[in-house]
Amino acid sequence: MPKGEDAIIRKKNKSNRKKMRSDSAQVSNRIAAIIAQKKRRQSGKRRMCQGMCFSLPTPEDPFNDKQNNLDAKKKDKPKKTKKDWPSKEVNNLTENGSDASQNKRKANGDQQSNGKNQEPKRARIKELIYSDKADTKKLSAKDEGCPSKFLISCLKTIQDTMHDKEAFERGKPLFFDSWGFEFWRCYSSGKHVLETNGHATMEQIAWIGSTAVDTITKKEKEGASFTSPYLLFIVPSQEKATQVRALCKPLKVFGIHTVSLHPGASIDHQVHGLKTCEPEFLICTPDRLLELVSMKAVDISGVCSLIIDGLESSSEDAYLDSIKSIQQHISVDPHTVVFCSGLSDACLTAVSSLLPTPTCRLSID
Repeated sequence: MPKGEDAIIRKKNKSNRKKMRSDSAQVSNRIAAIIAQKKRRQSGKRRMCQGMCFSLPTPEDPFNDKQNNLDAKKKDKPKKTKKDWPSKEVNNLTENGSDASQNKRKANGDQQSNGKNQEPKRARIKELIYSDKADTKKLSAKDEGCPSKFLISCLKTIQDTMHDKEAFERGKPLFFDSWGFEFWRCYSSGKHVLETNGHATMEQIAWIGSTAVDTITKKEKEGASFTSPYLLFIVPSQEKATQVRALCKPLKVFGIHTVSLHPGASIDHQVHGLKTCEPEFLICTPDRLLELVSMKAVDISGVCSLIIDGLESSSEDAYLDSIKSIQQHISVDPHTVVFCSGLSDACLTAVSSLLPTPTCRLSID
């Protein structure tokens, strides 16, 4: 081999060795920097100048971890060749398998959630006594859910306003009343209600009024308008009419006007009051209401909620006949609630003539 060629080879090998030493030094320096950075991160200390040689830290990367690990990620990333790419058949199998496993997990989750939701639902259904056994099989999603926040705010407004008068039990919020919740379920599912524990209590009146306000608000948002009173509360005496009106009066803050019609005031005064306002709630005795209807002072043809209290208060049939006459002036099919004590033969006959089906029987006890 000529001398000149030997010198060229030695010089080339020397340059290769220098290059290899510089590459290994760079790798070792990079690894040492990563190890030192991990130690500083574990000890909670950070060098002030770290990350400021190349770029400023950001809120997403305050320690410039992304910048320092970029080269390591590039080096560790394996190179893909044509042989490494999976075939289309394998992709299809994996996709189908993942879809099947996801569907299976969803089905198992739905079964578990349905099992948890069924327990409280069955407990609530056992407390109800339906007049027709066939109605129990027709329970659907309409019976599920809970009252709206607006309905609960109506109940809270009534309770806060009547706090000084001690109308309700202290320390017990109205929206925790079990009767009210069951009434709301029957009302939402379109079932008429029969209460067999006597006259309507203050808690029951509050739930009935708040539920009506919630329904009025929802229908008005949908574009409906009411030209006649929405709720008609028939009571047997003037004292009961005054009590119900006092309980519904706090609902005026939600735009609900309540008018009481009874023999304790002159009929001219009541006619004038009906002309000046358009009440959403009417609390009245049946005789005075029929008198005002005959004078065309009030229109009850569009009443959507009919509450009948004290059905057993009168031993004669005059009270029942007056209520039947009032129902004839209502052109729509209102949601009806009847309060009576017990289920004697006479009371059953009266209730069957007033309550349409389906009917749900409730009782405080």
